[in-house]
Amino acid sequence: MEVQFWKVEAAGNDFIMIDYRIPFFSEKLSDVAIRLTDRRLGIGADGMILIESHPDVDFFMGYYNADGSGPVMCGNGSRASLYFVYECGICGKENYRFLASDGFHLGRVKNGKVSLTINHPGDFQSIKIGSETVYLVDTGVPHMVRFSENISELNIYAESPALRKQYNANINYIEKLSDSRWKIRTYERGVEDETLACGTGATASAVTINHVSGDPFPITLQARGGDLSIDKQTDKLWLAGPVRKVFEGTFSI
Repeated sequence: MEVQFWKVEAAGNDFIMIDYRIPFFSEKLSDVAIRLTDRRLGIGADGMILIESHPDVDFFMGYYNADGSGPVMCGNGSRASLYFVYECGICGKENYRFLASDGFHLGRVKNGKVSLTINHPGDFQSIKIGSETVYLVDTGVPHMVRFSENISELNIYAESPALRKQYNANINYIEKLSDSRWKIRTYERGVEDETLACGTGATASAVTINHVSGDPFPITLQARGGDLSIDKQTDKLWLAGPVRKVFEGTFSI
């Protein structure tokens, strides 16, 4: 059987997108994700996304990390999914309601801009690492946010792997550039490496920036893969940023 896929990147997060409304894999989906996302022996990506049918919403986003963990929430993966269903004609409209592992979300594809709602953090906790105050924030995925300086020169691998395992969280480093504009780098669990962007991490960081520093929304996080904008409209957090189709192809199963 030949399976069609798209490779889509959202601010540098890259995903293998598959229309899975009719299931066809016989092996475990986590094993499929590990095989396909391998950057040397597979297609290569940060994660695999299966677009599945659901009776109550436009689609279910089944996101699997490169290590096979999932399904889990992914902010940029959600934006890639909205782009994919729109451009493929699976569900071509402007406003969406879809389901991810952390619950229901709203999505919007308008004038080339792809955005979605991120669920409000259920918990916001400050802790000490030595003399440093860091923040634990869950935006559908657990995150640690650290206020830093000169993060372009930061050795992100010095402490991040150990902290990621200790707190079971993505580790985000943020640096202020100007009012409501910050730079961010993220070490992601499931990928176990630095990624070029992280949507839920940018949102967790924006919430932390607003809470700790008082910067007003919208807040822009400059990631290595592009700018992510987080706005608060009424009671909802909206994440927006660039999305692009890289290529499409087929593989055999």
